[in-house]
Amino acid sequence: MFSDIRKEIKQLKEICKEKGIVDVVLLGYSGKEKATKIGLVIIFKGNNNHTKNILLKLKEIFNKKQTKVYIKSLLVDDLFKDSFYLKLIQNGFSIKENKFISKALNVETLVLLTYDLKTLNHSKKTLFGYALKGRKGQKGFLDSLNGSIVGRNNVLIPINKLDELKEFLKTWQVKYSIQKFMRINEE
Repeated sequence: MFSDIRKEIKQLKEICKEKGIVDVVLLGYSGKEKATKIGLVIIFKGNNNHTKNILLKLKEIFNKKQTKVYIKSLLVDDLFKDSFYLKLIQNGFSIKENKFISKALNVETLVLLTYDLKTLNHSKKTLFGYALKGRKGQKGFLDSLNGSIVGRNNVLIPINKLDELKEFLKTWQVKYSIQKFMRINEE
């Protein structure tokens, strides 16, 4: 994972060891695509006098890679006051813990996607249903996404599969709306 930014991850781990740093969180980058833009959230403990120096170090790490870096700093005391915390849980990769925050918390972000077939004629609706859900024991596209049907014209999928489903719907010229949910996986 994150094979094209391994060196940078090692440098970020060193920053995590600095006094007053709780963690550095990588946002909006799954490691599957080439890193052209990256979001970093640096979480500080208390007011830190060398915050600017650390922010400069973070920018320098990715400067050589010609990657756009967006940096947000948060005080750990303000973490629960900021709605940005939910984005960290949904999409954040903790550099210090070396894992996605959602995995560490045993939380899964799901998307409820509702699609509208009004633009398709009857035969295309049937073909769409076969392609999405499968037919006569064959698996459909939804199976490859680890998704499930949750009612008429509604599917539930993991958030990391959303782009694939959007592409599928785009090829069928089907309109849709999405809602995100977080589910706690109890052991």
